[in-house]
Amino acid sequence: MKKRMFLGFMAVLAVLLGVAGGALSADFTMKVGYVVPESYPHHIAAATVLKPYIEKESGGRIEVELYPNGQLGQDRQLCESIQLGAIEMAFPSTTTFAGFIPQLQLMDLPYLFTSKEQVRSALDGEVGKLFAELARKQGMYILGFGDIGFLHISNSVKPIVKLEDASGLKIRVMENPVSIATAKALGMNPSTMTFGEVYTALQQNVVDGQEHCINVTRNMKFNEVQKFYSLTGEAFSSISVIVSEAFLDSLPADLKAVVIEAVKRFSVEQRKVCDTQEITNLQALKDSGMQVNELSKEELARFVAATKEVRDSNAAKIDPDLYQKIQTFLK
Repeated sequence: MKKRMFLGFMAVLAVLLGVAGGALSADFTMKVGYVVPESYPHHIAAATVLKPYIEKESGGRIEVELYPNGQLGQDRQLCESIQLGAIEMAFPSTTTFAGFIPQLQLMDLPYLFTSKEQVRSALDGEVGKLFAELARKQGMYILGFGDIGFLHISNSVKPIVKLEDASGLKIRVMENPVSIATAKALGMNPSTMTFGEVYTALQQNVVDGQEHCINVTRNMKFNEVQKFYSLTGEAFSSISVIVSEAFLDSLPADLKAVVIEAVKRFSVEQRKVCDTQEITNLQALKDSGMQVNELSKEELARFVAATKEVRDSNAAKIDPDLYQKIQTFLK
């Protein structure tokens, strides 16, 4: 009996030592921060692709810790932490990251892109490489990009089926000059506030509406406090996969290659999940009673024309040469 107990104790001890040994075996820890919850494509792709790929292909030498829900800070704080080397990886929106790389504001110009395929090709190609070079000057690496989606307008007043319908609406927009100028060009009254305040502001009619992609509109349950959703698609929002210079430069060549490849795989999966969720979430918005409408080609052309000055004036202020390169790429 004592012998069996002793053998059982030794077996449990061996397991515990194995677990402890596994926890201690990692040479590097990679903390990954992002503001969205576990239901979003960012987290799903990070949990199913990024983390397991890095940990397996590194032979356990890199341990990946995921921190969703803004546990490590909001987008701007995450960017600052990456710059300081306090965390290793983050997925900020390109809109927020433009506070560090001003040229990224070009990606927010209204009606610059007509499809998500255009955006992906630009960011995965020469345009993305230019942004990565600019990030290096700020002491950060951009290793890839992912989707948030085309921005559309929801409101509690009326459907937007023509340009005049947008006039006078008080709309919450992201806190950047391009988004504010776009709303004004469409005849709306823009208001900026932190993202966490938006639901309550809509509920209390502080603002009439907001602009965001299908997945965010559904996941944040804006349909509970908004009746109308118009697929205006005035801009496309993306995320940057940014990495600390101190962390990546500290890795030996083989582990650096693992992280770079993992981000490529993450981007593919994140976009795939985003595409799937867009279909199911749009249907869910309709099923919940939200009135969803698309603009006719003629009305869409009017929205594009109404925002031409926003594109031209902001491109001239931000980086006219890079804007021209993007225009050439799109042709």
